[in-house]
Amino acid sequence: MLGLALLLLIALLALLFTPLLPVQRRRAGRTRFPVVTLALIVGCLAAFVLQQNTPDRLTAQWGLVPVYWQQAPSLALLPTLLSYAFLHHDPLHLLINLLTLYVIGGHVEDALGGARYLLAYLSAALVAGLSHLGLTLVAFPAQLGVPLLGASGALFGILGLFTLRFWRTPVRLLGTLVVSAAVASGLIMVLQLFLAVRALTQGGTDNVAYTAHIVGFLYGVTLSFPLRVLEQSKRAYVIEDAEAALAKGDLLTAARSYRELLVRSPHDAGLAHTLALICIRLGQEESAHRYFTEALDTFSRQSNSPAVARVYSDALACLPQVSLPSRLQLRVASACEEVGQYPLAQQILAGLCRDFPHTADAELGLLRLGKLHLQRLGQRENATAIFTEFLRLYPTSEWANHVRGLLGEAQNDHAH
Repeated sequence: MLGLALLLLIALLALLFTPLLPVQRRRAGRTRFPVVTLALIVGCLAAFVLQQNTPDRLTAQWGLVPVYWQQAPSLALLPTLLSYAFLHHDPLHLLINLLTLYVIGGHVEDALGGARYLLAYLSAALVAGLSHLGLTLVAFPAQLGVPLLGASGALFGILGLFTLRFWRTPVRLLGTLVVSAAVASGLIMVLQLFLAVRALTQGGTDNVAYTAHIVGFLYGVTLSFPLRVLEQSKRAYVIEDAEAALAKGDLLTAARSYRELLVRSPHDAGLAHTLALICIRLGQEESAHRYFTEALDTFSRQSNSPAVARVYSDALACLPQVSLPSRLQLRVASACEEVGQYPLAQQILAGLCRDFPHTADAELGLLRLGKLHLQRLGQRENATAIFTEFLRLYPTSEWANHVRGLLGEAQNDHAH
């Protein structure tokens, strides 16, 4: 049966790390509503209400009771490795766990995404339950009939993830003492270790509960590495430091921080855009142009048209001249046209035809410029002139017949 429990743990971990999960990544400046955290709170509350009607039967059926695993292990016992985490001994036990879940759960859910957070929570509950079960069966036969109840093991797993993700974030202890999350978690775990050692030596009824807390916390810390929580943490704190430097007017420090991030995340267009604006304020126009170009290239490949139009508008406003590769100009023009920035698209396409004459990109750019005048701007005369020029420059183009049809459309509409 323990083998089956381990298989259940492996299945949860496989779900946690599979790339097929539709997990949304955290976006800077935005937070998610903690749906999973609130659902877990509601689940624990509902289970506690049910416990009040038939407390002994529900605890015996859904709590984690080691003696059942020793006497008659069966598949029916597997759900108890998770269900015990939704049951609680008394209102105070429930209140402490739910307050802890409310305080730290939403932050971890926002950092990981709902799906990964839920799987981390459940797998931590499973690991804590297995540690309780194993230790009781091996070392404390007198406690075999004592059920394990409560979300504490899962919560300590979440605390481990919270500690590594928000390690330097200030938290308040005992209402007045403000320390970093790492220090606060360290103090909590030292206390848990002390209580575990004392309980183990005394053989009390609470002995393995503290051990399950420690195992859950260590599991959460371990889980943070494959989930790359530390990388997320470092990025968030570097951005925080850069923003603080910007607020103080320390542009050099801010630029250095953003460059450090961009080296590790070369495809982060938002970072490149921000760094370009900082370089403008530093008078580093050449660097700004490079970062604007990187941001435009990445956003356009991601089909983020609003961001492309925004970055290009900033580049035009900040730089005396914006020179982009011809293929990138086509993508930027498409993005601007898609979001209704027709004057920008017209300007880009006209510049492309001027700066890269007699190239395949200029040929396509001229065609799209004519269609922009005809279909978006309603300027039939301009469209007629552009299509006529296209046929003069590219009489053997694969688009020639298509352009002739467009030219006829423009001339007919103009005649009417």
